[in-house]
Amino acid sequence: MIHVKRKFYLGLLAFLLISNVGFTQKKVFSISGNVIDALTGKPLVGASIGIDFKKSGITSDSLGNYLIRIPQDEYVLKVSYVGYKPFRLYIKLNKNTVVDVALQDVTKQLEEVIVSSVSTRKTILTPSLGVSLLSIKGIKKIPAMMGEVDILRSLQTLPGVSSVGEGANGLNVRGGAVDQNLIFIDDTPIFNPTHLFGLFSIFASDGIRELELYKGGVPARFGGRTASVLDIKMLDPSLEKFKLEGGIGPISNRLLLDVPIIKDKLSILAVGRASFNDFWFKALAPDNMKNTRANFYDVATKIFYKPNKANTISLMTYISHDFYRVDSLFSLENVVAKQSDFNYGHLNTSLKWNRYISPKASFEMVAAFSRYKTRTESPDSVNRIDLKNSIQYQNLQASLDYAFNEKHKTNVGISAVRYDLSPGSLNRDIVSKISKVELEQEQALELALHADDEYKLNEKLTIQYGLRYTQFLNLGPIQVRKYLDGEPKSSSSLISSELKNGVAKTYGGFEPRLTMLYVFNPTTSLKFGYNRMQQFLHLISNNTTPLPTARWKIADENVSPQVSDFTSLGYFKTWNDNVWEASLETYFRDTRNVVDYVSGANLQLNETLETQLLKGRGRSYGAELMISKKKGEVTGWLSYTYARSFVQTTGAYPEQRINGGNWYPSNYDKPHTINVVFNATPDKHNSFSFIFAYNTGRPFSSPAGTYTLNGQQLPLYLSRNNDRIPDYHRLDFSWTITNPSMKDKRWEGSWIFTVYNIYGRSNPYSVYFTNGKEGTKVYQLSVFASPLVSLAYNFKFK
Repeated sequence: MIHVKRKFYLGLLAFLLISNVGFTQKKVFSISGNVIDALTGKPLVGASIGIDFKKSGITSDSLGNYLIRIPQDEYVLKVSYVGYKPFRLYIKLNKNTVVDVALQDVTKQLEEVIVSSVSTRKTILTPSLGVSLLSIKGIKKIPAMMGEVDILRSLQTLPGVSSVGEGANGLNVRGGAVDQNLIFIDDTPIFNPTHLFGLFSIFASDGIRELELYKGGVPARFGGRTASVLDIKMLDPSLEKFKLEGGIGPISNRLLLDVPIIKDKLSILAVGRASFNDFWFKALAPDNMKNTRANFYDVATKIFYKPNKANTISLMTYISHDFYRVDSLFSLENVVAKQSDFNYGHLNTSLKWNRYISPKASFEMVAAFSRYKTRTESPDSVNRIDLKNSIQYQNLQASLDYAFNEKHKTNVGISAVRYDLSPGSLNRDIVSKISKVELEQEQALELALHADDEYKLNEKLTIQYGLRYTQFLNLGPIQVRKYLDGEPKSSSSLISSELKNGVAKTYGGFEPRLTMLYVFNPTTSLKFGYNRMQQFLHLISNNTTPLPTARWKIADENVSPQVSDFTSLGYFKTWNDNVWEASLETYFRDTRNVVDYVSGANLQLNETLETQLLKGRGRSYGAELMISKKKGEVTGWLSYTYARSFVQTTGAYPEQRINGGNWYPSNYDKPHTINVVFNATPDKHNSFSFIFAYNTGRPFSSPAGTYTLNGQQLPLYLSRNNDRIPDYHRLDFSWTITNPSMKDKRWEGSWIFTVYNIYGRSNPYSVYFTNGKEGTKVYQLSVFASPLVSLAYNFKFK
């Protein structure tokens, strides 16, 4: 027994000795050094020192020095400081080691974030409310569907901005319809902002400098819409340096050329994008889509001339075109086309003159032209269809900026807009069994005066107030139709139609604007805003997303302009030297004379369109929370939106009251929306991005039952928008690889790998019903029900 115990203790002693020998051989060494700003050389106090990507609890002292003791081994040293690019170094530690670190300030890289550095000051210290300034460099970091950088899709990651679904045409801002947004590109309006029926935006991102989205707090210089303003600015050509860049992708190919003609005087910028990839349909589409063809292009040019230091002149042109061919998508007058060709596009141009008068004053004059045309054809030899419509816009405006002092500045201006509409022309120049139809031309003038004034009362309170006066003139020759009082407008209640020349109808009035800023401290502020806006131009479509065939309508004797009153309140906060930013905004909008439609409305070629329209009221309200990180290796934001949008149609007659005259959800009512955007740039060669999007399903009309007619069961609808499609959610990924061997050369190339809808969520776009002998069947339509993987190549010569 004693012998056994002796063996046990001897063994235990030997184990402890061996363990102790092994431990004593693991020597302890130090890693020390100094952390400074690479540009200024100043010590960085409180820099974090990490080992193997774990926090060590060690930070640099008041002189930027640090010291850490760890056992001999192999480690990864990481030094990080808020607002600076992290430093990493592999170390084989076998002696005391000194590592001095110079960190690079990433403040000047803020433009890489979608909401740029300019917006931090705007958010906190200026009266701008509900305004987002977006950088195109940041937009390019967001994962793109099939590698196609898309401005509108990027905007939908911001709170309060959405669409009715994938492939939807346009934006819905704070519960508004797509036609309630005023979209400008270099002072020219865009009437259809998408390619391929809504799959991609029509703006070539390479030629865009920045975008400013006004969801509220709209300056008085803008008018004509009731929901929002998206102001897109093209790049100004360089007067000094030649530049060539572009890209090749599965959807389109792009090219930008920036050429100085006369140094410091004259230069030209040209940017183009084209899609001729019809072979995708032949190779990958199912049999019922083999005949589908789809391509588009957009081209923009800008000439910039600087005759002297006081004057600049620029001439911008923009052209876009879409062609889409599909089997049996279009029908007219009970004729279903075997094949439909859709052609539509813009032709825009603007001439701008800027005059620098003095350090306090500057003058600007702009002449702008925009024409949007659509043509829908069916090549059927007997029942041929050739439908055309167009809208033309001409504008001349002038404005003066004057700064009385640092606390007081003002902007005043005048504008005159002429609209010319061709709402529909059918089979004008062809032979067909379908009769010719030529709808009456529409024209109008929109005259406006505006004044914006910003006054800083003290260090705490700033007021920005403005006033816009608009006079709208509906011009003849035009048929003014009168209907019987006491009856709904219809062909049977029409009593007279009189041709009027000159001014047929006038509308107008004052549009006050007010924003107040109260600054608690340099990092915290509170803002209040109020807008009144009028809209005289309506997009007439009873689809959730308008097709190119949808017609526009000018306010006239029987169609009133929309009038919107908008109130908002916002709280804004930044911390950690503007690295983090948070905002909470609430809003309420009341809109009168919203356009609604009778059930089964006939809109396309109806000469008495007013008989199909109803006058309603819109109401939207909500709250938007956004938290963003704007500096560092990892950036991004999280936004949550609670938003409601309702419509009420209380006509004088029972048949004009939708849902009994009660409030009901609009097509754009999505109570809950969450967006998460994550960007990481671990080194200069790689960057990664993720987007997660979630929103409540939009409303749709569901039948309450069925009834039988001629032996066929048909759905019975008792109310509008009484049900919802399933909720939407999606995760996207993007990886950008910049060729290391080209990073510091004149030619730089990069690859962008993207996965859209990573987990293949089959998000329903719509729910529809079909009738047959077996009754009513329900179907869900999804646009992208599986992951979309793409690879694109971008290049730059500088």
